[in-house]
Amino acid sequence: MPIYEYICSDCNNEFEELVFSTNEQINCPDCGTDRVERALSVFSFSSGGSYSSSHGGCNCDGCSSGNCGSCGCGGH
Repeated sequence: MPIYEYICSDCNNEFEELVFSTNEQINCPDCGTDRVERALSVFSFSSGGSYSSSHGGCNCDGCSSGNCGSCGCGGH
């Protein structure tokens, strides 16, 4: 049972929903409309004690060559 991210077309609320079936009707928890669209999820993972994300986002200027583990950049 996957958790999907949705965006409401009426009120722009972003929310997550546990989906039990592909036929399940999803409604916005704020305004109640069924006009919601599944959003693209950002995949992230933890490996070897450091955090990394599929969208990049490493803004660490203090890394020495090949040693980004201390700042959480995942070894860029």
